[in-house]
Amino acid sequence: MSKAAAFLKKELREMIPPTLFFLVVFETVVLARSLMRAGSGGGPGDDLSLTTPGAALIGALVMGKAILIADALPMFRWFRRRRAVNVAWRVLLYLVVVLFFQALEELIPLARERGLGDALGGLLDEIDWARFWATHLVLAIFLVLYAFATATIEVIGRERFRERFFGGEAGDGASEGSAS
Repeated sequence: MSKAAAFLKKELREMIPPTLFFLVVFETVVLARSLMRAGSGGGPGDDLSLTTPGAALIGALVMGKAILIADALPMFRWFRRRRAVNVAWRVLLYLVVVLFFQALEELIPLARERGLGDALGGLLDEIDWARFWATHLVLAIFLVLYAFATATIEVIGRERFRERFFGGEAGDGASEGSAS
C-alpha cells in the first residue's frame, strides 16, 4: 500500500468514531428544532420536517475532522496527566469550536441574502437567541459525553472498551457484579 493510501486509510479510520457520534448529535438537534417549530403553532410551512439531514451529515463530517485537528493541537495536551482537568479543558475548547460553527451556520444564510458585510453587521440582531443557546446547550451535553468517552477509551484501551460495551469472550468478567 502506498504511503498516501495508508495515510488516507488512517485518517478515515480515526474520523469514523467522532463523525458517527456527531451525526447522531446533529440529527437529534435537527429533530428537536423541527419539533420546536411544529409545536410553536407556526404557519403551514412549519410542519414537522427533517429537511436538513444532509446538513447534519455535512456538519458531522466537518465536526469529525475539526475534532481530530483540535485533538492534534498542543493545547489539547496541556493537562494530559490530570484526566478530570483534561476532560473539562477539552470540553471548553470543543465548545469554542462548536460556537464558531454555530455562528457560521447563522451567518451563511444572511450573507446569501444581504452580502457578507451587511450580514456581519446584522448578525446579532437576526439570530434567534433562544434557539441558538438551546442548541448550544444540547451540543455541550453531548460534548461532555464525548470527552468522557474518549478519556475512558484512552485509559482502558480501545479493545477493552469494545469488549466491555459491545460484548466479549465468555468468562471475561462481563457478568461481574451481577450477583447483587
